[in-house]
Amino acid sequence: MTVTVTVVAFLIHLYSRGYMEHEGGYYRFFAYLNLFLFMMLTLVTAANYPLLFVAGKASGSVPTC
Repeated sequence: MTVTVTVVAFLIHLYSRGYMEHEGGYYRFFAYLNLFLFMMLTLVTAANYPLLFVAGKASGSVPTC
């Protein structure tokens, strides 16, 4: 599952790089995207329920701009 999340995130990064090239907030968008990716990878690799809960809440609270 970790590989799936990483491959999908890589493809999203490639597409978004061209799509957001001339938009304002380019760096903020990628900061949020990377934070979301980190939380999703934490969610997938969580070894206990408290970490699973925290990662789930954190990935859901990342702003979608």
